[in-house]
This record gives sequence, C-alpha cells and structure tokens, in this order.
Amino acid sequence: MTVHDAAARGFERGAGDYEAARPGYPPAVVDLLVDALDLRPGRRVLDLAAGTGKLTRLLAPTGADVVAVEPVDAMRAALAEAVPGIEVLEGTAEALPLYDETVDAAVAAQAFHWFDAPVALAELARVLRPDGALALVWNVRDESVDWVRRFGELLVEGAAEDESRAAFRETGKPYDEGQDWADVIDASGRFGAVERATVDWEQPLAADLLVRRAASTSFVSALPDAARATALDRVRDLTATHPDLAGRATFGFPYHAVVYWCRRRP
Repeated sequence: MTVHDAAARGFERGAGDYEAARPGYPPAVVDLLVDALDLRPGRRVLDLAAGTGKLTRLLAPTGADVVAVEPVDAMRAALAEAVPGIEVLEGTAEALPLYDETVDAAVAAQAFHWFDAPVALAELARVLRPDGALALVWNVRDESVDWVRRFGELLVEGAAEDESRAAFRETGKPYDEGQDWADVIDASGRFGAVERATVDWEQPLAADLLVRRAASTSFVSALPDAARATALDRVRDLTATHPDLAGRATFGFPYHAVVYWCRRRP
C-alpha cells in the first residue's frame, strides 16, 4: 500500500516544521490512554504512523515496550532522534511489518484519516492479541475561535490556488473530515463497543511557530516553492494583523483532543 502523495511529499519536506510546531497531547489524554490501553511494563504497544514521535515520547515513560511504525523517511529519522531507544519500523497501516497477535495495544494519533480504514482495521485486528486495545487520537483545531478558523481557511486557499492542485477547489483537503470514527470501527466487525472522550486544551505558541505550524501541514508543505511561500506569508500577515494575535509574543492555540478507544473481538 502506497502513502498518499500529499502525505508522502508534504511530510518528507515538512518533518522539521512538524517536530517544531505541532502540538503534543495534554496529560489528561495520556492518562486516558494509559488506562484504556493498560500501558505498563510487560505490555507491547504499537504507535502507528508515529510521525516525529509526538505521542511516542509520552508513551515511553509508561514502561510499556513501544514499537513505532512510520512510512515517511524524514519523519522516521526525526522520531528516532527525538525518542532514542524506541523500536522504529518502516511500514504502513495497510501492511504492518508485525507478526500476528504480537501487540497488546495500538494507537494511531493524528493519522487515521489518511488510512484505507477497512484494510487498516483488518491489519490492526491481525496484529493485536485477543481482547487487545485500540485507540485513535486527534488534535482538532477549535475553529469556533475566529483566528483559528481563518488560519485553516488560509491553508486550504493557498493549496486551491495552485494550478497543479485544482482538486482542492472542490474537496478542500486530500482526506475526508467529519467522519464518525465509531461508525467506521463498528462497520469493520472486528472490534467491540467504541468509547469516545474529548479534552479541550491549548498549545502555547509564538507567531513564528504558527507559521511553521502552517508549513507542517502536508498539503501546504507539498506545494511548489512559490505557492508555499505565498501561503506562509498570508499566515504571517494573520499573526501581525488579527486583533487577537497582533503584538503578542505568545498565545494559546486551542484544540479539542478527541480520543476513540475499543477492544479487538476475541
């Protein structure tokens, strides 16, 4: 299974920006995952599409044996540097480089929307031990905040204006949004009841890092140089002119951290 072109090119180019500017996860989410996945010494957990290790580094202190799978070379290299000593493998959600029933738990953070969901869920059920736990996690931008909504619009507008990406004018992004992931998991028939929780939090950020946050977005990072520069300049202008941001050295970027979790059917 190949990685989506926007993800492959965008995250390869934007790995440094991703590591510098993307948020981690708040303590309440980590605590939830530790409990839901029963993370402790003697347990093996898969961090799927682990990126630069934003979640990996928070799972490691549990004492569980963490194996990270990431398909993009630059992201994998950044992960290995950020979280030394963790097993890091090349692979995709649709073709996991693991034997059957060899992990007690699996988590995919900020990633499942890129996957072929039915195939990925079948693979996850294959590598999980009976009654093994699965969690899906996202940091979702709180677009009820005006400047956050405008930030998201600028990213999509920048991509849509590039002639080589005309499809963005209709789809907005190279993946679907607004999915009910509980329904998607239920439809696979491989997992039990899905639970869901949301944690509201803010990532402390500075103006220059907001620009790098924009650059870390796959479909912005994958743009030709001129189009990418234009998109990032518009974000710089947002930080300089929006009344909630102008003149501020730092500010909070509000997110809803959304977690789904369930167990593999025996």
